[in-house]
Amino acid sequence: MDLELFANDKSEDYWAELSKYIKPADKTQIKLAYDFAKIAHLGQKRDSGADFFSHPVWVAKTMAQMDVGVEAIEAALLHDCVEDSDISIDEIASKFGDEVALLVEGLTEVRKKTKGLKVLRTNIEVFRQFLFSSVDDVRVLIIRLVDKLHNGMTIEYLSKERQIKYAKGVVEIYGPVAEYVGLHFFKKRLEDIAFKINFSDEAKKLEDSLEKNRKNELMALNAIQNDIAKMVKVNHVEGAEIEGRIKSLYSTFCKIREKGEDRVKDRVGIRILCQTIVDCYTVLGLLHAKYRYLTDEFNDYISVPKENGYQSIQTTLKWTEKITAEVQIRTFEMHEFNEFGPASHTAYKYGQKQRGVGYKWIKDLVGWQKSDKGIKNYRIKVLTDFIYVFTPKGDTLQLPKGAGGLDFAYRIHSHLGDCCNGIKINGKIAKMGTELKTGDMVEVLKGKKINANESWFDLVKTGGARDHVRLAIARENDRMGV
Repeated sequence: MDLELFANDKSEDYWAELSKYIKPADKTQIKLAYDFAKIAHLGQKRDSGADFFSHPVWVAKTMAQMDVGVEAIEAALLHDCVEDSDISIDEIASKFGDEVALLVEGLTEVRKKTKGLKVLRTNIEVFRQFLFSSVDDVRVLIIRLVDKLHNGMTIEYLSKERQIKYAKGVVEIYGPVAEYVGLHFFKKRLEDIAFKINFSDEAKKLEDSLEKNRKNELMALNAIQNDIAKMVKVNHVEGAEIEGRIKSLYSTFCKIREKGEDRVKDRVGIRILCQTIVDCYTVLGLLHAKYRYLTDEFNDYISVPKENGYQSIQTTLKWTEKITAEVQIRTFEMHEFNEFGPASHTAYKYGQKQRGVGYKWIKDLVGWQKSDKGIKNYRIKVLTDFIYVFTPKGDTLQLPKGAGGLDFAYRIHSHLGDCCNGIKINGKIAKMGTELKTGDMVEVLKGKKINANESWFDLVKTGGARDHVRLAIARENDRMGV
């Protein structure tokens, strides 16, 4: 994927660059969106001094290379129009269709709901779930990630304070989001940018150190991949897929910090996906017959899975005395379970080691890569039993769908629920029984504590919370001697 910035800032050259990645049959349709966005952003500048229009064109260029449909490219071109000009969603719908308008609206809503919020360490995972629950089309998340990446590639033009805020959002939110939807390339680029902001001295030192060996690592990666491809073909291991990567700067830093520099044996990484378990062991035998391997780095998690259900064979091959390559061998079914099921690699890294705990909701996100053609190709459906709302301090709270203001108050603290005298939703006073929606900012108005003699019928009429009503019923029963 070509992710270089445009060589110049002349808007008349942007189309020539973008059109290289667009199919001939789609050029006329996309050029309409291009011209529309160009006029909408006329005269606007980025912090770097470049034309603002260079940003949506870069995002569109990246989306074109990802091949997720014409509508996604159009939405990428138009994604800032509603927020940064006087263009309306209805106008976009009338000119470019409902599907494009829904993507643009989804991006606009995500920015509105997250703008200015402080993501606290205690509720990071709940905030990620809120982000997923706010959209029903994975392309919204993809465009948002590409948008964030381009902002990061021009981060040097922002103040140090804004750079630190960006880096925090990447490490805690957008890096994991990229991993959840399978965009590991974007995760690596985002986290490397954030790493250089948060640990600039350490990043420069490590980057200089690794650069000396990068050429040799790439040679090893290509050579081993080619060897494995020949092996599986000659030995009739049908349907195997081989993936390779060089470990990112940030991941390497984390590994060194955890285990020490001499223990980083997986800078070069290869994953082999097989149709059957028999094929997995066949490939393992072929590798060990050709290459020396590190016995203390070998693990067979197929025969003895990790306690979270993770299954894979992991072996580390010696390419030279200084370069090793970690190879993971697993079936396609194991890979899907490891990456997106309850025992996902992400869940394991974040400490969710109990089977079935934590990340089951992520699995729904992979459907966009595997389903048939059509708009439903990109639909996601997660967390439909919950809503996500915010406190005035920026905490994200998960509540059952249908919850009202009193549920919110009791979710924070039972005492606050007892004293709840009213609520504000998005700055406006509302009835306590008003059903809350994902993204609402909720504030509790405190009054006197509930009187033991207060009728629970009055509480029920307000649409009060389940805990609140149960408490009131208990008090009423006690008073009546029931």
